[in-house]
Amino acid sequence: MRWIAKDSERKPDPEPIKGTARIAVIVGMIGFALALVLILVFYNQITSDHKIWYPYTCVVGLVLGVFAFFKVGNR
Repeated sequence: MRWIAKDSERKPDPEPIKGTARIAVIVGMIGFALALVLILVFYNQITSDHKIWYPYTCVVGLVLGVFAFFKVGNR
């Protein structure tokens, strides 16, 4: 079994997906926001397992999403 194919045996690269990067960022931010809401609803059960870092993860995801929203522009 070979790991690297010769250039003559390679298939052409697929075309890029047509769409905007902002849509992907918005979908990710919605996912983090939904996860944050669910974590806050069930916060008492989560803190009993010493997993208090879950909400912070969602907040960091939202902050990075806001940064990415303005960074990617209209690609």
